Amino acid sequence: MAQSNHWQLIPFENFERPSAPASTVIQQAWSHVRTLFGRTDSDETEDVAQDFPHYREFALPPAVAAIDAAWQEATDAPRVRFVISAPFSGTGAVLRAWAEQHHYRTITPPSIAQLSSADTELWWQQQQVGDRPWLMDEFSSFWLRTTEHLAFVRALLPRLLRGELGQGVVVIDSWTYAFLQRAWPLALPHCYCFAAATPELLQQVGITASDKQLRKLTAQARGNLGVALALWAVAQSSDKRAPSLPSEADDSTAFILYSLLLHHGLQGEHLQWVLPMLAADQLDVQLLRLQQHGVVEYDDQVWRVTAYAYREVRDFLSGRGYWLDAF
Repeated sequence: MAQSNHWQLIPFENFERPSAPASTVIQQAWSHVRTLFGRTDSDETEDVAQDFPHYREFALPPAVAAIDAAWQEATDAPRVRFVISAPFSGTGAVLRAWAEQHHYRTITPPSIAQLSSADTELWWQQQQVGDRPWLMDEFSSFWLRTTEHLAFVRALLPRLLRGELGQGVVVIDSWTYAFLQRAWPLALPHCYCFAAATPELLQQVGITASDKQLRKLTAQARGNLGVALALWAVAQSSDKRAPSLPSEADDSTAFILYSLLLHHGLQGEHLQWVLPMLAADQLDVQLLRLQQHGVVEYDDQVWRVTAYAYREVRDFLSGRGYWLDAF
């Protein structure tokens, strides 16, 4: 497996996005202009929701093997490692498979009441970890961007860095991590991420195309394997195209999309807490319009940005000066 495995876990500071072919750079620039100034009338012809093809899930064992390869040589392993996960990259699923293989205990996120009380000691006792190593695979669920619901993560992070909770791995969504970099005064140590997807990795997970197509796809997806698989799935359907933001997209739309990415999805009630400046009916209209355009989806009572729209949503937020993730 080692010779043909193109997965690689690297220190987060070593991450580099793939370079784009000249034609892709021009297309991205045009897409950015359209995002800034709105879509043309011809772009409005498909404003109804599309039934997008499900993009293929990749095999986890090669990615798990890459984690073992990166960490097995460490003689002075830190008590806690942090793995930064780009949306749709599959990092959480890979770490869960790795943790199961190594008999780690998966930690349950705190309840809303526990977020408010910031009682990390009682919450930790309820985990019943004992001396076992552990995995926190949903760190984006450990906070909400409100004054009341930030106390828990502020109390938890120092305990993690001091090693009070034992040996473990924390998977942090890249948008949550970007927020913590600005909102918390200390940098997190021992941060890792998967290297950007290469044409070879796309081939390894089952995409068959020319080298030029593969390089273009990795650039369009910014090295994000899950986004690349989603874009490829749409490209293989002659009657489909990637979602576009509605022409009515405005500041309120940006607030919503940024909040959903920041928390890796939110229930409607919690989204209202995070965005109290939006009236409930205004929020409902925005979400339903975005859902009709395939930009967000509603699953298991949680609103999320779709993998198919992620690239355009990120460009939309970039054009409005939002603090973006590093991927």
